[in-house]
Amino acid sequence: MKKIFTLVVAALAAVTMSAELVQEDIVLDEATWTWGYNSTVAFNEGIMTCTLTAEYGAASMGWGDNRDLTGWDKIIVLVENMNGCDGEWWKLKAYLRDSTESEANQMEGALGLEAEDNVQNYLVIDLHQEKACDLTVARILAIQCQPNGAVFKVSRVYLEKEAEDPTEAVENINVRNNGIRYNLLGQEVGEDYKGIVIMNGKKMIVR
Repeated sequence: MKKIFTLVVAALAAVTMSAELVQEDIVLDEATWTWGYNSTVAFNEGIMTCTLTAEYGAASMGWGDNRDLTGWDKIIVLVENMNGCDGEWWKLKAYLRDSTESEANQMEGALGLEAEDNVQNYLVIDLHQEKACDLTVARILAIQCQPNGAVFKVSRVYLEKEAEDPTEAVENINVRNNGIRYNLLGQEVGEDYKGIVIMNGKKMIVR
């Protein structure tokens, strides 16, 4: 029975690992992220630090830059070092809107956090949501949180899709986090981590 279970797990892992992932980073710099609402935003070596100066705050990009996101599956935002909850529950969100700038024409990914959740987390916007957002003119990606005084860091924002063409490999994309390992929750792990890890956009089993 144990042998059969092992074979089933191995087969499932093989199926899980069969899809090649293609990723494209969205640059985290002052030129790309154009404003901070109720916040101050600082950039250092590809990491964005946002400090809220009022009850709600946000950092945003792309007000004048329409992007065609058709063909992509997800936008993923890696967030870490969240401080200032003061024992309160609070929420971190990522929004994507089209050029109409209407709240009705948007997609979002949300993450509810507690004060002890001072670990790396990720926000995912599923670009296949049944929303009115027009992906051919996607315009605003905003990261919003509360409460006043909270601080968080965004270490990476990237687009992701499953490759249809085997020659379309993630190594051919300029990924800033090349060589860093993540678990299936999007958390960075060390070389001694055992289990399924994602590195350079590929899943692999480390025993």
